Amino acid sequence: MAKKKSLGGKGSRTKGHNFERYVARILRLSFPDARRGKQYTGGREADVEGTPFRIECKRLRDVRLGDVLRAIGQAESNAETWDDDRPVVAIHRADRGKAFVTMKLSTAAHIIEKYFWRTPEDVIEFPTKGKNNDPS
Repeated sequence: MAKKKSLGGKGSRTKGHNFERYVARILRLSFPDARRGKQYTGGREADVEGTPFRIECKRLRDVRLGDVLRAIGQAESNAETWDDDRPVVAIHRADRGKAFVTMKLSTAAHIIEKYFWRTPEDVIEFPTKGKNNDPS
């Protein structure tokens, strides 16, 4: 099996910047102001800005759990430094792979509650099996 050739520093940066632009372009469908963040601000801006999320993008040869956890940690650290209370998500893609979004369960719960929560009068009660509610 041939060893995979890795990109040099500049090639890796270019690959990462292109992925950030790709993510911004995809998110622009839902968030018209989405754009690649300014990288020279020392972490003040996320990789993709113009959304209600603090987004950290990672484009890697192989995505491993440790890479994803570091991306989430980096985004959380930057968010804390710059007093950014947006939910943190990591969007990552391996070579010849699909892009995935990763977030903590608490972040997903926050998003569900904020954007999809239904009021009690909207909830439909489904019958359950039992002696009082036998749906047969």
